[in-house]
Amino acid sequence: MECPYCNQEMQRGIISGDGRSRVYWKAGRKKSGFIDKLCGRGKIKAANYPLATFTIEADYCAACKKMIFETDISE
Repeated sequence: MECPYCNQEMQRGIISGDGRSRVYWKAGRKKSGFIDKLCGRGKIKAANYPLATFTIEADYCAACKKMIFETDISE
């Protein structure tokens, strides 16, 4: 994939974690709070949760340090 910011070639990869916590997104600079997580608000749906880990396919541009992945956010 070509980076839409600098037009360099991006590397395809995986974001992964140990599954102790789901992956969330919230606008602004504060992380998701307990109530957000309890309601599932901001959960990144691109993350697959097989057993105790999660993975997200993403493209990374080393030139401009940007990462792109497709997802939807729970309301």
